[in-house]
Amino acid sequence: MDENKTAALAGGSIAKNARKNLEAKTGKKVITSDNYLPPSKNKRIKKDDGDTE
Repeated sequence: MDENKTAALAGGSIAKNARKNLEAKTGKKVITSDNYLPPSKNKRIKKDDGDTE
C-alpha cells in the first residue's frame, strides 16, 4: 500500500504542476464550474471484513 500512496502523491504533484504551467502559459483557468463532475453519492466500496461464513 505504501508504494501506491507514494505513486499517487507523485502523480498528483505532476498533474498539479502541469495544470499550473498550462494556466500560466495560456492565462486561462483549466478547472471551471462548467467542466467538472460532481461527487457521486453511490461511489462507496464495501469493505471486506474477511469473514467468509
